[in-house]
Amino acid sequence: MSQSRHYQFQADQARRLARQVSSAEVRERLLEMAGEYSRYAELMEAREQPREQASA
Repeated sequence: MSQSRHYQFQADQARRLARQVSSAEVRERLLEMAGEYSRYAELMEAREQPREQASA
């Protein structure tokens, strides 16, 4: 699994958990984490792009 997919998976997991918790504070933190993971995924995807294009 690439790093970008790993971080996107973590973001999805955090969002899923946020829908299941009853605490607004915990839900908010999970959604913040999901946003951070999504940003990491975007950064990793941008880093991976040149390698993929060079090997094609």
